[in-house]
Amino acid sequence: WMDDDLVNDITPKLLGKRPNTYTYTKALAETVVQQEGAKLNIAIVRPSIIGASWKEPFPGWIDNFNGPSGIFIAAGKGILRTMRASNNALADLVPVDVVVNTTLAAAWYSGINRPRKVMVYNCTTGGTNPFHWSEV
Repeated sequence: WMDDDLVNDITPKLLGKRPNTYTYTKALAETVVQQEGAKLNIAIVRPSIIGASWKEPFPGWIDNFNGPSGIFIAAGKGILRTMRASNNALADLVPVDVVVNTTLAAAWYSGINRPRKVMVYNCTTGGTNPFHWSEV
């Protein structure tokens, strides 16, 4: 409903000192939670790096080449031959369907049990299925 020129004009004003729209929308959501939290059932799901699906709708499904998917595809095609990263650094990739299922479960639990405090769920693989950047 907004043309590109309008979006380009207002985006810097909205962002202020924030580096991008991602951090802006996170801050905006936090503000809503602070202002309206007492009136809402709230559950926060904090995923690590979201990657391709594990099972649903089928293994390996992804709808974009953003983030790690783009890196893997570029490396697989030989376009990306080097990358600056620590070989021992953990790339905590969590499948998109795990994040979706965690979000649905958190919403269900919050709706049924109506906890008084905001529930925060960290959706990560942690040490269960470690993946290191050296494996790219």
